[in-house]
Amino acid sequence: MVTRTPAGALAASRPYARIIRRFVRKGARDEAARLLDRMHPAEVVQILRTLPPAERKSFTEILLSHERAGEVLAALPESQVGELLSQVGDDRVAALLSRLPPDDAADLMGLLPPERGDAVLKLFDDKTAATIDRLMTYGKETAGGMMTTRYVALDRHIRVSEAIARIRSEPEAEMVFYLYVIDEFGRLEGVVSLRQLVLAKPEQELREIMNPKTLRVRTDQPRADVAEMISHYNLLAIPVVDAGNVLAGIITVDDAIDAITDETTREMYRLAGLDTEDRVASPPFDSVRRRLPWMVINLGTAILASWVVWLFEGSIAQVVTLATFMPIVAGMGGNAATQTLTVIIRGIALGEIDFSSARRAILKEATVGLSIGVLTGLLMAVVAILWKGKPMLGLVIGLAMVTNLFVAGLMGALIPLVLKRLGLDPAVSSSVLVTTFTDCCGFMAFLGLATLLMPYLL
Repeated sequence: MVTRTPAGALAASRPYARIIRRFVRKGARDEAARLLDRMHPAEVVQILRTLPPAERKSFTEILLSHERAGEVLAALPESQVGELLSQVGDDRVAALLSRLPPDDAADLMGLLPPERGDAVLKLFDDKTAATIDRLMTYGKETAGGMMTTRYVALDRHIRVSEAIARIRSEPEAEMVFYLYVIDEFGRLEGVVSLRQLVLAKPEQELREIMNPKTLRVRTDQPRADVAEMISHYNLLAIPVVDAGNVLAGIITVDDAIDAITDETTREMYRLAGLDTEDRVASPPFDSVRRRLPWMVINLGTAILASWVVWLFEGSIAQVVTLATFMPIVAGMGGNAATQTLTVIIRGIALGEIDFSSARRAILKEATVGLSIGVLTGLLMAVVAILWKGKPMLGLVIGLAMVTNLFVAGLMGALIPLVLKRLGLDPAVSSSVLVTTFTDCCGFMAFLGLATLLMPYLL
């Protein structure tokens, strides 16, 4: 299910938004409904996001009575879909979902409470209900949860001319660039591209022109792995099979793009300690509830860093200038750690790093941190000398930055890899742990060196 709006839709929706608002204020429901006929679902989604609450409610009532409402629902974030579906009856929900591809309908059905979902499912015809029910049995984050059942699969003995006729008879099939070849038991044997089909002789059988070396995924394969495979091999679609190699569905490239986008968003949110449901339009109370636990954890780490500073209060009292440079050491370490974390966590997500190859990644990032620490430390030492006129102060802050950026590189690579090895999500916990290390080590190195060399600083 698409959860984002293309950049082009943002600009395209602006003139529509002004007209929609005018129609809504005047109560011109028919005019607004006719305008919906001309709009892309992504444009409608953007308008829903920008309308004030009162106008959004009125526009939603118009939308839910429109025949294209299902397409818009499939393009909305899940948190909004559940709210909208609660405003209409079961008959209307069934009518909306019946116009959608089975995979999108199953996704939306999964957002309904179980009792209501069962009631709505009974309103479909037997074939559609069975398809949606089967798709809902797969986990949302699996290949089975992504796949669509609208594809073309033919017996290996069917001739090319018959295959072309079959494609023409199934206008609702998705991604007809690939024709899947199966045996009499429904097991996947190969694939024929549309180009191969057009160039082949009409009397040839599909088994003669098919490619038997077909990439495929299992129904229980993780969603992220499927998206990575489609991206890596530049596929337009990939077949999904069960444990017995029976063709169950296909996953198209647009669903893979959605999966990649969702995973990237989740990683970005997790690094910041945010829930993916926390949006610009979320109620303030919900945002506070989702962000507060993470902020309390951060408060605890900040107190720990302050405790390290407290240990050296005497040194700071003797050389007040130290307080001026402390944020520089800690800030540089935090920035370096963020860069390292981003590279490592992204590498883990893409499968570029695992625990067996961790040593090389850790050594590389530690070397990078040390090198940047030496260069920026020298630069900061010169600045400190020119600013305060104390060469020893320059030496202290220069050495402290070398130490802290080395720690940032080392721990920024080591911590997420260890967390991954322990079965924990490195994107969630790494940032707090690494920031704690860089703050504490930065203050300890800077103030500790200053204390040791205090006679030369006074």
